Amino acid sequence: MLGLLEPLTVAPMVLVALLCLWALLDCVRTPWERVRYVPKLLWMLFLLSAPVVGGLAWVYLGKHPEPRESPQT
Repeated sequence: MLGLLEPLTVAPMVLVALLCLWALLDCVRTPWERVRYVPKLLWMLFLLSAPVVGGLAWVYLGKHPEPRESPQT
């Protein structure tokens, strides 16, 4: 009998929860200057209202990459 807590159902739920939590914490910790497209508050609301889509959108669209320092020679 397949139950709700079978390993094949728990693993995706844990991965989704980790993605959502990581994206929300990353959004909170990202400086305002690096956030793209919409204000940081709207990103946080989007992450809370649509966790999976919001988390993926934050990963790919949410912030500018960190500036790279040129090597000093």
